[in-house]
Amino acid sequence: MNYHATEKEVLALLLLLKTCYIQLAGRALHVYTRFSTLEWIAKSKSLFGRAVQWAVLLSPWHLIVQRIKEKDCAFTRLIQSTVTSFVDIDDSLELVAPPQKGSPTARIDPQLLYTKLPLDYSGLVVSFDGSAKTEKNGGYGSCARVVWRLPEWTIVLAASAYLEATTVNVAEYTGMNNGSSLELGADNLVVVDDSRLAIQQSLGVIACRKETLMAQLNHHKELTSKLKSVKYLHILREFNAAADSLATEALESKTSKVVLDESNSSWQDSIASEK
Repeated sequence: MNYHATEKEVLALLLLLKTCYIQLAGRALHVYTRFSTLEWIAKSKSLFGRAVQWAVLLSPWHLIVQRIKEKDCAFTRLIQSTVTSFVDIDDSLELVAPPQKGSPTARIDPQLLYTKLPLDYSGLVVSFDGSAKTEKNGGYGSCARVVWRLPEWTIVLAASAYLEATTVNVAEYTGMNNGSSLELGADNLVVVDDSRLAIQQSLGVIACRKETLMAQLNHHKELTSKLKSVKYLHILREFNAAADSLATEALESKTSKVVLDESNSSWQDSIASEK
């Protein structure tokens, strides 16, 4: 982190107060510091910049700040009384550091934003995608879906469909419904996509108010009602490249394509009905 030593000292105090909140809450705390910054934050009425944020975070605490010099005996005793091991200070302070100019306001681990399948998951996963041209450019579109069998990650089905008149959102829903409408022979289904709309509306996280999308959503619920369970996962675009590539190809060529595992001939009628 690009912070001055004086700022890191304040961040270290904030981290300590957060970690030991139960033990320290309600107490008067004596704080020894090598710099004048902390005392200025605690007492000044003309703060600016990051200091304002830190002052707000420290305001609930009763701090008695005392500045000491490195040559003072008190400073030596503090160093000798250390009972915890040293850690990477930049990493340890990152959780409480206020955002710098131009940086995101929230520091969230990207891994926490996306749900993952268990490593031992066994079953089918349907990834889908949809795209469309604006009405000015023709108003046509395409959708695609890929059915994977886990844990082998074998492709059971890969298909795309050209749509003469559609929107991006309807194309997304069409891809999801086409992937969910097959007689997959599985009780559990996992549906994944890099677009949030269809996934979050299926989960009920966001409301669906447009009539065209409501019809698609209701159709999807009918298709999945007989399954034992259906899970929806939002994934990064780079992990949905297969379905995205099929949808793009169908959009550019204005043709539909199906690659089907011959051992699943019972699916032929279901696929043919989509055309």
